[in-house]
Amino acid sequence: MKNNLRMIALGLLISAVVLFVFNQFFSVDSNAAKESKKTTTVDKSSEENSATWKAKYEKLLAKQELEKNNQDEAKRLEAQKKADEEKKKKEVKNYKLVIAKGDPSSKASEDLAKNGIVKNASDFEKYLKQNDYEKYIRDGSYDLNSKMSYEEIAKKLAHQ
Repeated sequence: MKNNLRMIALGLLISAVVLFVFNQFFSVDSNAAKESKKTTTVDKSSEENSATWKAKYEKLLAKQELEKNNQDEAKRLEAQKKADEEKKKKEVKNYKLVIAKGDPSSKASEDLAKNGIVKNASDFEKYLKQNDYEKYIRDGSYDLNSKMSYEEIAKKLAHQ
């Protein structure tokens, strides 16, 4: 009985090998047809996916370019604003100061600061006190400009 079972197993093994060889070498056309159908289906879906991804990519590029342009515009405006401020600082301002009889020197300092002749009214007032110009300021009309130093302004106001 053992021999019979061995022969049956050997027969099954040989038939399996024959079927495998036949399937691999002689039925290539049927496998190729199945594979070509699969690839055409995959190609159609991949074309749709690539079109979708391409559209998304183009939108992303457009968005990034817009953001970059906005940043460049903001930088340009900021640089222009700084240039305008520098220009204003360098610009010479002329002012005719009128001091009435009995006006304190602090009023003159405030007027000069309001009109851009001096940067800070309290600093100019301190300068006048420290250098003894405060009590010598006279009433009258004075033509001053922003290029003048504190000393030049004080001497002009004190008639020195």
